[in-house]
Amino acid sequence: MKRTIRAASLVAAVAAFAGPASAATVPGWYSSTDLSFGMQRGNSKTLNAGINANLTRQWLRTAWRTNGSFVRNDVSEPSRIAVGSTTNFVTDFGPTVTKSEKIFANSDLERRLTERFFWNVAGSFERDQFAGLDSRVIGALGVGYLWQKPDNSGLFRAGIAGTYTSQAETVDDPVTEDEFAGVRFTADGEKRFGDRKQNTFTSNLIVDENVQDTDDLRFNWQNSLAVAMNQRMALKMGVQLAFDNQPQLVDFDLLLPGVVQPVKVSAPADKLDLGVTVSLVINFQPGQGR
Repeated sequence: MKRTIRAASLVAAVAAFAGPASAATVPGWYSSTDLSFGMQRGNSKTLNAGINANLTRQWLRTAWRTNGSFVRNDVSEPSRIAVGSTTNFVTDFGPTVTKSEKIFANSDLERRLTERFFWNVAGSFERDQFAGLDSRVIGALGVGYLWQKPDNSGLFRAGIAGTYTSQAETVDDPVTEDEFAGVRFTADGEKRFGDRKQNTFTSNLIVDENVQDTDDLRFNWQNSLAVAMNQRMALKMGVQLAFDNQPQLVDFDLLLPGVVQPVKVSAPADKLDLGVTVSLVINFQPGQGR
């Protein structure tokens, strides 16, 4: 009898953690928008702006997720200039120059065949000219597995997909291919905590491998912690690591002794990009505020 009770308790404990993936699913539209902005005026002139928007349409077994981000940094270069003569001049800012700009968009349609097993089709667009990438379009078709707590306090999703990539480089590299097939591995998780599960930690990893050139390996890993201020607003800190084992070529100015005009030379961009952001988040979801 005791063994039966213990076995039943163990089964109940496992079911409580790994219950039906759809137990806490509420159909409807969900959105989350991060806004960041910084400006400096006076002795310097800078502008930093960023937006990260996530939109989800949730059904009982189907989900359509779309997210996009844009980050830009403008500065005056040179920061201050003098116009006039050596005895009569006025100071002004130099022309505004964009120092960094990144664009990313991804759309994913997921359909669960069982409570945990799913297939999905996705497409993404990326642009980062300062890293030598004029555009990159990726299509993916794959399968995955989902673990989710019934109280919606945590989930983990892993998947694998076949991909096809078409890209255009800012500086053409004759050694690399602009179109190729690949394999993608994804893993993302979410943990809600707090008295009302109002705070959220999320982690998202995407690894892309070029099967035609295995040295061409890339990954993008995003982590964020959002602390709620009320039902709709939160403060969020994010850390992003972007790695490219075969980075694109970029142009550099080579300053030669005795030469006023710099010479353009091409060299690979850095393999690793690190980004840290602090932003304000605005959330909307079904039944919120009622």
